[in-house]
Amino acid sequence: MSAPVNRPTFLTILCFLTFMSAVSGLWTQSERLWNPGVMADKTRETFEAVRENIDRQSATADTKTMDAMFEAVIEQTTAESIKTGAIIMLIFESLSLYAAYLMWNLEKKGFYLYLGGIAVAFLAPLIMIGGWLGVITAMAGVFLSIFMIILYAFNLKHMQ
Repeated sequence: MSAPVNRPTFLTILCFLTFMSAVSGLWTQSERLWNPGVMADKTRETFEAVRENIDRQSATADTKTMDAMFEAVIEQTTAESIKTGAIIMLIFESLSLYAAYLMWNLEKKGFYLYLGGIAVAFLAPLIMIGGWLGVITAMAGVFLSIFMIILYAFNLKHMQ
């Protein structure tokens, strides 16, 4: 019989949050993969609404730059780019889920797998989607994960 795992409470909470986030992300990205055309339309509508809101608030040189950026994102938002982004994020969420499982079991390689997942979520959209949409997708994929990686790093001493 094996000895019970003495996992710190903080690590338990982090793993639980990652489990919940990864499962939610897998569901969301699956929906995006199943209906890329619908999601592309919704995404374009959202960016157009944000662009119109920014246009109403000010009329400076920065607004022209932002308008050009939004136009580029709207043009790039197609069913194919949504599908590509969903596949990338499904890979990231799967890696995150397995990494959290490993860290739950106090295996240090889970931390490094989580780092690898973040690298995939950041680099793949830049390479495979490109342009402003690739940048936005990359940033969205790693935004919260960078904070989580710092918190997990504090718990490396408890992992083997």
